[in-house]
Amino acid sequence: MDPSNIESAYAPFVSVLREGGFSEPADGWPAELVAAHVTRNNDFIAEMAERIAAGEQPTYDNAKAIDMALLRAYADEVGGITGLADAIEASARRLAAARAALDETTEGHMLPAIIRDGDDIVNDGPIPIGRFIEGNASFHLDRHLEQLKALRS
Repeated sequence: MDPSNIESAYAPFVSVLREGGFSEPADGWPAELVAAHVTRNNDFIAEMAERIAAGEQPTYDNAKAIDMALLRAYADEVGGITGLADAIEASARRLAAARAALDETTEGHMLPAIIRDGDDIVNDGPIPIGRFIEGNASFHLDRHLEQLKALRS
């Protein structure tokens, strides 16, 4: 995936977020937590890519990107839905820039990663950082876009 496509992949999510009209779900995350999760996840993955490009050997754990209290505090800190839309755009730019900074060698760097979905661990092993970024900007983002659309009242 070309880095410019990574950034543009987030435009539909930001558009739905800016349109608003969300209801509180009976079960699951409200729109603010979905958006905070997407933003924080982008930033954490971008940080991993930046560190790999700098020659470091980081490890990834998405625990902070799914912690409801941390996500709620972040959403409040940036100003709710409007601030989250801006933050997602900024995090998408950062993620695209981090992907662009990887070369043929570093894009294949195997990042030790623990990925949780709720209480379930869905990945506990290395992932090539280039593929991780691209999956985050495609199927992961698509899943949360559908989640956000389902919250419209």
